Amino acid sequence: EVYVGVWKKYNLTVAVKTLKEDTMEVEEFLKEASVMKEIKHPNLVQLLGVCTLEPPFYIVTEYMPYGNLLDYLRECNREEVTAVVLLYMATQISSAMEYLEKKNFIHRDLAARNCLVGENHVVKVADFGLSRLMTGDTYTAHAGAKFPIKWTAPESLAYNTFSIKSDVWAFGVLLWEIATYGMSPYPGIDLSQVYDLLEKGYRMEQPEG
Repeated sequence: EVYVGVWKKYNLTVAVKTLKEDTMEVEEFLKEASVMKEIKHPNLVQLLGVCTLEPPFYIVTEYMPYGNLLDYLRECNREEVTAVVLLYMATQISSAMEYLEKKNFIHRDLAARNCLVGENHVVKVADFGLSRLMTGDTYTAHAGAKFPIKWTAPESLAYNTFSIKSDVWAFGVLLWEIATYGMSPYPGIDLSQVYDLLEKGYRMEQPEG
């Protein structure tokens, strides 16, 4: 769960992500904090602090006032959020992902819902819960790991193996989300059919306009 808070020492509005005491996701929560400590870029949500002495645990980050990009795209005034603005948003995300690649990090959950919007259409990549540092060319997830099918590359769905290329695939799907103002990918196609269609060579059509 994420809350808005105030860091009184600096009179700063922040976002506070908490982990419920009764969940079994402590390891993933701490991995997210560990990843965020290692990265710093204008288009990555900035880590401000971590509280892990005792439950409940907290991750404190900068606050992005306009929420996630998916909701923003769906609810925005399209006369203000023009094609030029959409392109500006996309280039910011691209810059952040290029930085992660240079640092040998893979995100594994890149999507409009996991990007946040600030003032003047600034966009920052967030949600590093599935991110990992790669020591080789690929990273293999543990058996039973769950990933968002419509944003996950075919080879990752087939073999649970991830690389920089799988993040590039997710970025392509994200571009489609941006161009369509937040439409759900693979419109009209049931989730259970997506992988089989991809294996047969199906690709989403270019958005109108």
